Amino acid sequence: MKKITYNLAAARRIDGRSFAFRAAILVLSILLFAGVAIFNLVRQHEKNRVEKSKAGQLGQRIDEMRRQSDRQSQELTAWKNNWKADLDTANALIERKIFSFAARLDFLERISSPGIRIRQLSLVNGAAGQVGMIITSRSLKELFALYKKLAPYELVIASETQIQDETQVSLNFNIPNEKL
Repeated sequence: MKKITYNLAAARRIDGRSFAFRAAILVLSILLFAGVAIFNLVRQHEKNRVEKSKAGQLGQRIDEMRRQSDRQSQELTAWKNNWKADLDTANALIERKIFSFAARLDFLERISSPGIRIRQLSLVNGAAGQVGMIITSRSLKELFALYKKLAPYELVIASETQIQDETQVSLNFNIPNEKL
């Protein structure tokens, strides 16, 4: 058997310039791609930093708006409680109302007939609702009809005087609020 030996180095030589040129192009390409990658990373990092800054500002604005909303809710609750207290006070006053001029005058208008003239009227501000009147009437029939209507209200006739063709009467009676 015959032994064969190959000497590759002897047959072919590496061209130094060509190798250096190719190696330089390869190194420059690697440096160029690394530079582009670093540039893109820096640019992406800057975008992320700007976005984080914007998100932080939005978060701060949201927090500020939330604090303002909470403060306004507290103010509205306080106003609502004040209004509720005022409303409760007004309702309590309405419930405690013990005297109504309009209701008493309406009552007097309902019981009076056309022939009765009220000359003087005094109303006492109280739960019993004491009313004093001086009235004149030309007809005794109308006067007695008025007496009859006022009888359930503790009617007291203080005086009765005849003046020419009219009868003048001073009377007092009580109108409690429940009867209005």
